[in-house]
Amino acid sequence: MRMRRAGALMGALLSALLLLGLAAPEAMAHAALLKTTPQDSQILDSAPTEVTLTYGEAVSIGLGQLKVETAQGARVDNGVPFLSGGGSVVHIPLSRGLAQGSYVVLWRVVSADSHPVSGAFTFSVGKASGDLAARVGRGNLTSLNAAPRAPSIALGTTRFLGFAALLVFLGGAIFCLLLWPAGVPRLRKMLFGAALVESVTAALALFLEGPYAAGDGLGKTFDTSLLSAVMKTKYGEATSTRIAVAALAAVAVLAVGKRLGRASAGLFAGLGLVMAMTWSAAGHAGVGSWEPWTDVFDTVHLVFVSAWVGGLVVLRRGLRSWTEDEQAALLPGWSRLAFWSVVLLVATGVFATIREVGEVGALFSTRYGLLLVSKYALVGLMLLFALVGRAYVRSHYTRPVVAAATETAAPPEAPGGDDVAGLRRSVGVEAALSVVVLVVTAFLVNSIPAKEAFAPPYTGKSIAGPYTVAVDIYPARKGVNGLHVYTVLTSSGLTKTVAEVSGFLQKKGSSDQITVTPPLKSIGHYEDLNLVIPSKGTYVIDLQIRVSDLDSYETKQTFTVK
Repeated sequence: MRMRRAGALMGALLSALLLLGLAAPEAMAHAALLKTTPQDSQILDSAPTEVTLTYGEAVSIGLGQLKVETAQGARVDNGVPFLSGGGSVVHIPLSRGLAQGSYVVLWRVVSADSHPVSGAFTFSVGKASGDLAARVGRGNLTSLNAAPRAPSIALGTTRFLGFAALLVFLGGAIFCLLLWPAGVPRLRKMLFGAALVESVTAALALFLEGPYAAGDGLGKTFDTSLLSAVMKTKYGEATSTRIAVAALAAVAVLAVGKRLGRASAGLFAGLGLVMAMTWSAAGHAGVGSWEPWTDVFDTVHLVFVSAWVGGLVVLRRGLRSWTEDEQAALLPGWSRLAFWSVVLLVATGVFATIREVGEVGALFSTRYGLLLVSKYALVGLMLLFALVGRAYVRSHYTRPVVAAATETAAPPEAPGGDDVAGLRRSVGVEAALSVVVLVVTAFLVNSIPAKEAFAPPYTGKSIAGPYTVAVDIYPARKGVNGLHVYTVLTSSGLTKTVAEVSGFLQKKGSSDQITVTPPLKSIGHYEDLNLVIPSKGTYVIDLQIRVSDLDSYETKQTFTVK
């Protein structure tokens, strides 16, 4: 009854997490657009010959979309876009002699960690077009069709299965290498199946990356032109390497798996390590700050996760067939291996958390952060069951050191059938929880890192004559925002209504200004809930606090829009 309830609970958790993944929007990460030429909303005296976009890391454009259109939607880009600056600068050639008016740049590129990134901005020649406002709407400018969900879902499924296969193969190999060399023949089918699944899912991921990154449907899965573009990316190189290594591992299991000893287990562990390295190279760890150390830490993390979770799979199988002597020989060693694996995977996981989250607030206000918190909670549950297993081993197979030295205590009592069955159930629940953790991990790989997605609202204060001016801008993101201004007498700390609050927002490096005149909402509180901020960047809000026809005070604050 208890196991049925536990199974039902695991099923419910897994279903909920799958629904969460299917309902969540497609991930867009990881490259950040740093600047454009022309700048967003800039009015130029003469027509440019090209548009350039500079990103924080190298991107690929073979699977992307890059176009420049008039306010009416006619294309004006002319020629083949190209990269410079080590792949971080995109150049879009334009038709010569652009007419006076406004233009829209729409872009979609693929970041180094395989995720597509898209956006749009505008510029004008001579003067802005009057009909551009209708197209811009409320800060949500885009004419790129939303990408179909099917490739993203299929790719997430292959990642989940690939992660699981890696943990089973590498974890089984580590278990045999360190604890059970004689178990290689008995685990041949498991190791071969895991290697085969790893190779097949990697191949599917390679084909699915094309339609996923290009925004196409599953009908383009086996499009050779998309596959060719994928093969030119870091993701393509790493994934194709994993296909070959996993296939070699499957052949190696069939060829040498019948031999006893650590040599074959060591070979399998080495091949599994290379597979883990390809996972790190193709994901978030392979790009950004602290790279290539992030590759190393992420690979080490995968190794220790494999040692723990893959070892649980071996343990679950072994407890059904091991003799009492084999249990006595293997369980104490497994207890030590699992303990140190957990310690080291937590340490390397904390490193990754610091890098991908950045600040505590991002843990509870971003999809990535919430998934990470869920993962930690599930790992915590796994640890509780792991402690049950560790206590079982210590009570039945480990003799206290003092007692052993003085021979004052009898050897531990041999476990009975009910004891072994209880341990097997505990290990089963622990393994089931690891499946849910793998689901969460698959979603994490496909999510924007929290530090990239986190955009806390802006709150600031400054002095304007006898007043302290408090400004709140929520959510401080591109698009529609809420602006709140409070005028407080510094001497008394009480809010006081003034004659008028007005001013403008100006992006640093741009001459364009966004006028703000928030109307009075309540005593000393001025509010505008329809403030449209057209682009990301650093802005200055310049406010005039007019007390009377004769007295007016200026104040400025600087904030960042993500």
